Amino acid sequence: MSEEQPPALQPREAINFFRGKGFAFGFDWRDVWQEEHARAFTVAKAMSRDLLEDIRDAVDAAIAGGETLREFREKLTPLLIARGWWGKSVERDPLTGEEKIVQLGSPRRLRTIFDMNLRSAYAAGRWERIQRQKKRFPFLIYVSVKDGRERPEHGAWHNTVLPVDDGWWQTHYPPCGWNCRCTARPANQRMLDRSGLKLTDPVRFPARDYVNKRTGEVTRIERGIDPGFSFNIGEAYLAGVSPRALPGAPGEEGDAAQAALGAGEIEKMMQILAPFGLDDAAQLLRGKVWRDAAGWPMALGAALFRDAAGRLRLPDGRRLAALQKQFRALSEPDAIRLVWVRDRAGRAMLMRRYVRQGAVLDIGRAGWRGATGATARLETGLLIWLRDAGAIAAYNPRQPRDANGRFASSRSAAAGFVEAAMAGTGMAASGHVLAPVSDGAAAQLERLGIVARPRSVALDRDLVRHIVKRHGKDSRGQKSITADDLANMASLFNRGRISRGTPPVSRNGSPRVHVRGKVGKNRYDAAFEVRKYRAVPISLRKR
Repeated sequence: MSEEQPPALQPREAINFFRGKGFAFGFDWRDVWQEEHARAFTVAKAMSRDLLEDIRDAVDAAIAGGETLREFREKLTPLLIARGWWGKSVERDPLTGEEKIVQLGSPRRLRTIFDMNLRSAYAAGRWERIQRQKKRFPFLIYVSVKDGRERPEHGAWHNTVLPVDDGWWQTHYPPCGWNCRCTARPANQRMLDRSGLKLTDPVRFPARDYVNKRTGEVTRIERGIDPGFSFNIGEAYLAGVSPRALPGAPGEEGDAAQAALGAGEIEKMMQILAPFGLDDAAQLLRGKVWRDAAGWPMALGAALFRDAAGRLRLPDGRRLAALQKQFRALSEPDAIRLVWVRDRAGRAMLMRRYVRQGAVLDIGRAGWRGATGATARLETGLLIWLRDAGAIAAYNPRQPRDANGRFASSRSAAAGFVEAAMAGTGMAASGHVLAPVSDGAAAQLERLGIVARPRSVALDRDLVRHIVKRHGKDSRGQKSITADDLANMASLFNRGRISRGTPPVSRNGSPRVHVRGKVGKNRYDAAFEVRKYRAVPISLRKR
């Protein structure tokens, strides 16, 4: 019996797919397009990280716990109403600057969020299993729900049988549109014979060019497939998740039509990516989801070294050594910063910057780019980079700029983050990573019996506001707290004396510790909350 029927899908693959996603902000559903959904969780018009995290947590619980739409709505609706993200609202479109009346949360939107995220997660998980089992089940059957409510085209594709690796599945693997209920069922020859099915040429419908007016991207779409669904989300999971090398990135261009990588290319990639556990050729080509020191997930693999045109970019000699240093900044960073850079159109782009001993690696939605030493000032056709990798600060509209419109402030990125948090700007990130937790600090936590093992020291936007509001001015004989003091919190945590806090546990159940020490000329007493991935200051006094 086991030879005839593939095992039923367990949720593990679907959960792994969903939890491997990052975040993307989009005002319009077309801002995050096609394959980008395989690597980023997004909800149109949910423009803050806190709001996206709340919605994502609810979807995660629904996938992992098998919740119904009713349970999902009952849990999430009060939270969204409390955050003010409900009903119609006048919002500014960041792309055009135009103010529009838009729909935020609603029962219908929650149904769409629930339906599409669960269907896409299970479709991606199912594709992973299909690929593992394709030797035993080499065919796929397109299955439409024939209840009279299906799209006519989807009904026409019902019982289409093609090999798993047929190119048709690259654009027709379900879901093929909003609220599409179709699936693809694996099968072997014996199962086809028993069902009276055979390999078929799928029904073809007229195709048209669809222009995404938000991004300008043109996609050829067959009738019956909704715009934004003309791709295989399972295939895109890891192949499309790795950030691409930006124009001008270090390395030589290879053959765009190269079907397989040679031993030399594999060896070079292993030298660069071995610290991430990618030291096996098969796994290197398949890719993996890796989490940085702050717990941020990203997909790493051979796709990192191909540009948008599919050309291979791998260096030799000194450039290979430089690339190894840049990726070591990713695996063992001295600091991680969220920074804003500008493209040539002047639009701000958020990048995640990893810094280690003169090497810099920036990763963002547009791709990745590294630099070492004097080459930290690089100008490409896409991005303009600053000479001093540490000089660029967190986005703050009040921050001074030079004649070219670049940030002129030389203050640290952490201080800039604090200023942006206090200014209350919509573009201020919800958190800012200061530095990894030192071995000494980790040993102190272990001696205190604290099970949590934070990877980094970070600032929380809301807690920054609380600390500065409460201790920002002289009161009760205390010295006032400044942005630079909060920027010192990583040094304090990593070098100071750590003891049990009072109370020892925060309201949310996280351990609380007290840290006392000296940084520069200042002495501090601080309370930190030890969360799963990071230690966050919740109170601070300067003596």
